[in-house]
Amino acid sequence: MFTVRISVGRAFCAAICSFAPLLVSAQYALVQGPVGQVTDADVMADAATRISDTARATVLSRPDNVGQLASNVYVQRAMAVEAERRGLTAGRESAAALALAREKAMADLYLAEFDKNHQPSEAALLAYAQSTYRAVDGKQLDAPERTRVRHILLKQKSPETRARIEQILSDARAGKDFAQLAKDNSEDTGSVAQGGDIGFVTEGSTVVPFEEAMKGLKTPGDLSDVVETQFGYHIIRLEERRSAGKRGFDEVREQLLMQARTALLREARAKEAQRLQEGMKVNEAAVNTFSSKFKPSDSIR
Repeated sequence: MFTVRISVGRAFCAAICSFAPLLVSAQYALVQGPVGQVTDADVMADAATRISDTARATVLSRPDNVGQLASNVYVQRAMAVEAERRGLTAGRESAAALALAREKAMADLYLAEFDKNHQPSEAALLAYAQSTYRAVDGKQLDAPERTRVRHILLKQKSPETRARIEQILSDARAGKDFAQLAKDNSEDTGSVAQGGDIGFVTEGSTVVPFEEAMKGLKTPGDLSDVVETQFGYHIIRLEERRSAGKRGFDEVREQLLMQARTALLREARAKEAQRLQEGMKVNEAAVNTFSSKFKPSDSIR
């Protein structure tokens, strides 16, 4: 079950602020009760603040998660109604907190739009990633000997399955495209879409029979015999073997590109913040007066 902690501060804003970032058009109520209803738009807006972009679709694809999120929003709304009924929103600091919460939501929308319009080009990302790669201490990129292979896996162990994988091996040795054979036959869900490619593996990272079979392959393109492990029957094809040493740029490319995107967007945001602060002046006298209220008074011993 996906659970979300309720923030009382956000709860007040949920019902009282006139602004809410609607990411989809409200079409139906997910939850209803005495204080109103929670729509699909409410849940999408709430999820956008709580769940990362990469995980959001996975979380929202489960009805129990959606129900929990909608219930949490409803409780927030009920708390907000209670807070207003008890007069908790009338104070000067409460009003400021609500105004700041509204401004924060609007600023988040602005930043989302800003990021969308300031995505770095592929050339800029690549240049930044390559610069980072050159600057990184070589020890951080050291790697042991690693081997890249493709494999085909049939999980069920039976004479019929054994005969089938022997035929697939015969087809591969006859010159049929191994990647296509993997896509058509392999039952390894983690690699089938990549034509059986499991990437680079190091010593000790696979089960013993699989590792021993890999060690017996000497030249890219070599095929193993049928290998039996606790997972089923495998055929292994050697793609590449690299000696211990510094990882090549292509091995860390995707990671560095992700870091580059984050860094370049951070730089763009910093420049935008500087632009927005143009003409801003700090009232030092007022700052000092405010700060002085919190200084500890001298105590008499």
